[in-house]
Amino acid sequence: MSEEDHKLRQRIRYRHVEKIYMDLKELGYHDNDPLEVTDLMTLDQWHYFGTEPVDAVIKLLDIREGARVLDVGAGIGGPSRYLAHKTKCHVTAAELLPDNHRVGQDLTSRCCMTGSVKHVCGDIIKTELGNQEFDHVMSIQAIYYVEDKSRLFRQLYDSLKPGGTICFEEFCRLKDVESNEEKAALDFFLLCVNTLPTQQDYRRLLEEAGFQVTVHDISAAYAEYTYGRWSNWDEQRDKYVRLYGEDMVDGWLNFIVTAKKLCNDFGLVGGGRFVARKL
Repeated sequence: MSEEDHKLRQRIRYRHVEKIYMDLKELGYHDNDPLEVTDLMTLDQWHYFGTEPVDAVIKLLDIREGARVLDVGAGIGGPSRYLAHKTKCHVTAAELLPDNHRVGQDLTSRCCMTGSVKHVCGDIIKTELGNQEFDHVMSIQAIYYVEDKSRLFRQLYDSLKPGGTICFEEFCRLKDVESNEEKAALDFFLLCVNTLPTQQDYRRLLEEAGFQVTVHDISAAYAEYTYGRWSNWDEQRDKYVRLYGEDMVDGWLNFIVTAKKLCNDFGLVGGGRFVARKL
């Protein structure tokens, strides 16, 4: 296990991947029961705004029935399943962490979606993606974990068919770090990588890989989301402690407070939605 993989496993959500089964139990499901994608949609989207970013990808890339889509950093497969369910496309859900991959496979099987969602596990940089295999690539708040982004974008370029498109949503640095407090918060947030690119950095990396790029600034939405999540935390805390225990809840709170500081108090972190076409 690399040092980066080990650090990523320390992120609070990835230490408690089995939480999804507690959530399903609350909905009345038992072990191995068949699942409905519509029930999972409120539980398995491990990013901001639930299914809204996936809907944005569908619209921006015009994903249609039968298309072949690669999901980079698929987590437990929530966006992949929702995408396949809504568009009837075929999704390859690529995930680094074995525990996430295992749970994702289980949930996809229980949703009877193994014919439309294929799970693969491993470092996306080292994974054989094939040449011109995909019509589209999707990623939501996962690419910032990848240290060598230049290599990743070149690999994704090669994996796309001529005219293929990529859409990813990502955290972006909005300014230079100005204090030790800002640096400490950003280091805690990043955890397993050393830097956070700006929107301009991402544009340059994509263009260097050969893409034609459009950037959508969604920093205001990130600021609103992180502030609202932080301000409403006390209303949910007792329920969360009952379901998941103090350790998990305290870990979430530390991360929620840090994200609120970065996006609101410091104005250091925002969001970008990047759409790129293979030339």
